[in-house]
Amino acid sequence: MSVTKEEKYKQIISSTRFYKKNLPDINEFVQVYIKGYQDMGIDCFINEYKSNAFMSFADASSSKKLRNIRKQVIKNRSYILIITKINLEKGFIDVEKRSIDKEQELEYTNLINFYQKVFTFFVKAYVFSNIDCSQEDVYKFLDNTLWKQDSKKIKENMYKIHTSPELVKEQYNLYGDLGESIFKNLIATIPEPKCSVVLKLQINSLALDAVGDIKIATDQLSEITGKPFRVTSAPLYTCEFKSDYKDFDSLTELFHPERGEVAKYVNNISMDNLYIKSVESNVKLIEV
Repeated sequence: MSVTKEEKYKQIISSTRFYKKNLPDINEFVQVYIKGYQDMGIDCFINEYKSNAFMSFADASSSKKLRNIRKQVIKNRSYILIITKINLEKGFIDVEKRSIDKEQELEYTNLINFYQKVFTFFVKAYVFSNIDCSQEDVYKFLDNTLWKQDSKKIKENMYKIHTSPELVKEQYNLYGDLGESIFKNLIATIPEPKCSVVLKLQINSLALDAVGDIKIATDQLSEITGKPFRVTSAPLYTCEFKSDYKDFDSLTELFHPERGEVAKYVNNISMDNLYIKSVESNVKLIEV
């Protein structure tokens, strides 16, 4: 009995791990689904690796601590947990819930969800074009496309689809009819990003009119950047703004740490007893 493309896709996607490596690394954060409670711990599932995992109650020295663990990880929900042990021979994985701030947890969750969306585009397109494919065929395809790049850089790379489409095609080998189909789905789905710029400078002056000299310097820097500087906490001064993604290349050049106009000014400051040091400088594409 023949299967439909959709049925074949569901079969393949349910058993295909997200990444090239078979198992996660120790201390790697993963998104874990809580399956149920046992006497000795909690049964979990790591969808990224299509692997079962276990959270042990061994460290729960009291019934109160045990109850707290169960409150922290509720059945049928997903959490960002950390890998603590791996038995490579048996494939056993131990996970643990460690302290992680909400902002960092949200960052990991968003990254994994974003990667999963891109991952499904690749797998679905391949399966629909190769309905008789095996699991090994899918892995060979991913190895030659999606897995050519670091999974942690998926957002950084994919947001360039709007600014440097040919670069993305080259990075992920998106050529031929199949590659073009995946590329069209990606560019239609991935939202246009914003260009985020952060420049932090440490400005010190030993001059009698230190305040005046620093104001002259920040005014001149503002003329170069087109944006104002504000005092973060003296002697730190920050220029931070968002711009259209189409400005990415020009802003990257402007704020380049060596050849950019800002760096040239900082490295060749002409005022006596005024010292400027770059503390942070980055230009990147971010999701809206």
